[in-house]
Amino acid sequence: MKIAMATEYFWPHDLGGSEWSTYYLARQLINEGHEVIIITPNYGSKNREVWRKISIFRFPFYQKIKGGTAISPFWHTNILWIILSTFYLIKICKAEKIDALHIQGKYYSPAGYITKLILRIPAILTVRDYQLICNYGFCIWNNKKSCNLKEYFTQDLKQYLENYVPNKTMFSLISNLAFALRARIIRNIFKYFALKMTRIICISKAQTKIYKGNGFKKVNVIYNSMEFNLRKKTKVENKIVFAGRLTPGKGINLLMQSMPEVLQKFPKLQIQIIGEGILKKSLEKLAKKNPNVKLEGQISHTKLLNTFSKSLVTVMPSIWPEPFGRIALESISQGTPVVVTRNGGLSEIIDHGKTGYVCPQTTSALAMSIIMAIKNNKELRNNIRSGAGLLKKKFHQSPAQKYIKIYENTV
Repeated sequence: MKIAMATEYFWPHDLGGSEWSTYYLARQLINEGHEVIIITPNYGSKNREVWRKISIFRFPFYQKIKGGTAISPFWHTNILWIILSTFYLIKICKAEKIDALHIQGKYYSPAGYITKLILRIPAILTVRDYQLICNYGFCIWNNKKSCNLKEYFTQDLKQYLENYVPNKTMFSLISNLAFALRARIIRNIFKYFALKMTRIICISKAQTKIYKGNGFKKVNVIYNSMEFNLRKKTKVENKIVFAGRLTPGKGINLLMQSMPEVLQKFPKLQIQIIGEGILKKSLEKLAKKNPNVKLEGQISHTKLLNTFSKSLVTVMPSIWPEPFGRIALESISQGTPVVVTRNGGLSEIIDHGKTGYVCPQTTSALAMSIIMAIKNNKELRNNIRSGAGLLKKKFHQSPAQKYIKIYENTV
């Protein structure tokens, strides 16, 4: 079977969690004997390339970027993008005689549906966030239901301004109001096309429950994919690590509030924070005052995995319903236990007491779980190594096999 995966970004551009999930799935599908191509904008790169046995087809795009830089979502949510992505998706899929189209990014929904109609091939959409329900998502955070138009402007927009717009001016308020109106319209357009896909795939049971509760049907659950090739035991440094966007929802503030209790037990413990975001400046001030805190910006995926392998514990203290939690998966793939909060799909990745700890969203519970993970570190690491076969089956082999079944049943 020949499968085309359409994604807004792919190597060498902005390889975040979605792109790495696409990459590992493509690799496993190839190992299973299928042919996979990636369709993505070129952003100034070569139009055709083979990278790690994956054929990449890049189509002309009006924005040029370098390396891992991402561009504003505006460039993937306008009429020119819809026309361009639709034209090249149809052209490439037809020329390559594609059997199944797998949309890896919601912004391809219109192009995917039109390609499905014209070429009469199945179009499967994997969703990795909640933006098809609400682009701000505070309503999902608060009560798991999409807000109506009044709530959108009086509650969700208000919370967004409080949490993500530090310097409020009349201009910023007006521009954010205009952005909110446009984003709501865009959400409705992309949701309309997403609902017409052959199948929608969510990446956790928790995310699926929210999507089904908001009117989405034909939804399946397939976890994100990750290879489990545990490296030889490496020397573990006296540190814990947080990696992710430095935003309120990711729970970095909760982690910082829990650290005094942890440092009472382990005063020489280092806290390494990796990522970028709205809270970076406040964390930089904290790092200057606290020698235990080390702040690092965005790093390469290879370096990130290496950091996980050398850390005692990875902490993912999200306070919003994580659709999945790829950082937790990548950490255990390197043999390092993870402490997560009981939000969204995180508890579906971590086996409490075996590969890490799942705790309530409180500073005391988080601190106690981190302390336990450090004290029981050797046992947790041994559990991960002894269970590597089952983890590989659950998060690498099984996702590919489930997708193959869907491809074959919808062709």
